[in-house]
Amino acid sequence: MSQKRNVLAGALLLACLRVPSAALTVSVAPSAYEIVREAPQGLQRLVYLDIANPSEAAVEGLTLVCQRAGGDVRREILPVPPGGAWDTVWLSEPLPESMPAALVQGGTTVWTGELRRPAEARHRLVIPRSPGVALTDLKPLMLRGTNYYPRAHPWPGLWREMDEGSFEAEFVELEGLHINTIRTFYNLDVDAGLHRKDGAFTPLLLSRINTLLAVAARHHVKVMLCIGSAGDIKDFAVQRRFFRTGVEPFAYDGRVLMWDLINEPGGADGPKANPDLARWIQVMYEELGQVASGHLRTVGLCWQFDQLWALGVKPPVGQYHNYSAATGVQPEGQPPVRNVADDLRKTAESIDNRPLIIGEFGYASQVDAARQDASEATQCRITRDVLVGVEAAVTSGVNLVGVYNWCAFHFAPDWMGKGEQAFGVIRLDGTLKPAGEVLRDTYARWRGHVKAPWEQP
Repeated sequence: MSQKRNVLAGALLLACLRVPSAALTVSVAPSAYEIVREAPQGLQRLVYLDIANPSEAAVEGLTLVCQRAGGDVRREILPVPPGGAWDTVWLSEPLPESMPAALVQGGTTVWTGELRRPAEARHRLVIPRSPGVALTDLKPLMLRGTNYYPRAHPWPGLWREMDEGSFEAEFVELEGLHINTIRTFYNLDVDAGLHRKDGAFTPLLLSRINTLLAVAARHHVKVMLCIGSAGDIKDFAVQRRFFRTGVEPFAYDGRVLMWDLINEPGGADGPKANPDLARWIQVMYEELGQVASGHLRTVGLCWQFDQLWALGVKPPVGQYHNYSAATGVQPEGQPPVRNVADDLRKTAESIDNRPLIIGEFGYASQVDAARQDASEATQCRITRDVLVGVEAAVTSGVNLVGVYNWCAFHFAPDWMGKGEQAFGVIRLDGTLKPAGEVLRDTYARWRGHVKAPWEQP
């Protein structure tokens, strides 16, 4: 140990002696997964820290100082609630057997000890590094997308029932539709043990996310991941831990097309539906920029760009969801009617014609209480109208870079309401509904005009 490190260690020890016995303690949490990411600086190991807090108050303003040859590693530690929480630190490989470490708060050391290298794990996971998609890469009609959940286990089942073989089979079906990007979702799932109550993603869940990204990459598909909130939106320690542990591992991973901050914030009332939601959007949009600075960002709005802009949040890629059932274009010689092409032109003008996507559109093919007119024919008409309107808007100069229908697969029977599970354009037996045929043929035509960079030979 160098003289400098000896001095630091001595100072830490003296400071530690002044800390009451009932103080924070830090240990390395065991894991069956060794998670490594490829970073610009080389391989980095994800180390989970189990921080115990025996006091009755949250502890804030902490910094972890970990002594390594070649320079100390410093890491902001998120507020630790009573009882404790997990946090993470990235350490360059290879890890030594143990590393002197300390927690510092406002210049005072509140814990010092050793971080021991985790025991050998049963699984090793390497998250690859590759170039992200830049804003300048996005061209009109380039993103031929769909929202994706597996047909047999949608919503929480996506991560609970991880089945790589099913993913592979379904992505072959997506290839038949000429799809080159999907949009899917993180779901807070403490009950299934995929998240902790403090908001942390478990190593098991990270391995499953990586599996989906790997399957998508094998089929030349980029993934938009919608993050959402983690429980109480006023508890920013939990919210930030959710983002830190769920987004940061993939910070250099080009398999991720972009991050969607949240799905339809405020619903029909919009992002300013209430002050807590508005504040969450402002804080967590900035946080997303910190943990995923190399990726594009968007927000999946129902419609209300004016509210989002009023919050000072202006994502580089605009996104809204089209369930208006408007006709595609203004019928020639007819009185003015609402149509998709005009809606897109007005929207593009309001956001300075930045790249725009329709993150959801479509309709159910089975009748339920909310959709008495549902049928495969109605679903087909609405799908065609959206795509015709999109093409007309692009022809007029709208920078519409892609669309994502809701959704690829008709979900397994009896999973949810008849209408909700029937938005898919691929039937349970793998055949295409008429809307699927329209989507396939349109996407094939778009592919002939512009391919995404990740599709090039």
